[in-house]
Amino acid sequence: MKGFVIMTFATWLKKEEGFTSKSQYDCLLNTLPYEAKRKVSLYYKEKYKYFITTNPKQLELKLK
Repeated sequence: MKGFVIMTFATWLKKEEGFTSKSQYDCLLNTLPYEAKRKVSLYYKEKYKYFITTNPKQLELKLK
């Protein structure tokens, strides 16, 4: 079965942004004051959306 796979936000954080896990990202956000947390979160979400729209989708093959 063939299908297109879109990289999840957590996978993107690890592969493209260098975080070791989504938990590390969450810990970073938890150390920030509310306004900074909101800005950092928005920054990474916008960067992720741009990545998804500008990079080709991965083709996944499932063998049974």
